[in-house]
Amino acid sequence: MTRTLLFTIATCTTMFSWAQEVDQLLKEINARYQGSVKFRIDKDDRLIADLFDQSGHFRQDAVYLEFLDPVTFRYSPEEDAVIMGCQEEHPGCVEKEVFKMNVIRHSGRSVLPAPAGDPEATATLSDLAELVSLVHVRQELARSETHPRPERKK
Repeated sequence: MTRTLLFTIATCTTMFSWAQEVDQLLKEINARYQGSVKFRIDKDDRLIADLFDQSGHFRQDAVYLEFLDPVTFRYSPEEDAVIMGCQEEHPGCVEKEVFKMNVIRHSGRSVLPAPAGDPEATATLSDLAELVSLVHVRQELARSETHPRPERKK
């Protein structure tokens, strides 16, 4: 009983601190974009990026965080954009919904405008990579947990 209680407390504390870290990273990234791009994580562990321009909400990129590869994240000076790429095993992992054309396309990368106050998007790329890495670690821990055996019917 005591072990179960301690394990439950430790698990809850770890999940709470993980959620706080993720929320803090999302707040920092969203603050850099000043409303032109808004990031959030949905209940399915997908990173959602809502893109806005003068006319309003024009595109939404959605990708499962586990399919992103932080090593591929980079800044493109030609496009003045932040580029996030998929893992090789999941080549078309990014869903891009373009509202004006009423179409959803799959792509191997998400191209987002660089934030105005972040030269070469170094802080943004670092935070996005840390966010994805945190989720990868949490998912790896969840897979390595020993699942309880189902109770026998009495």
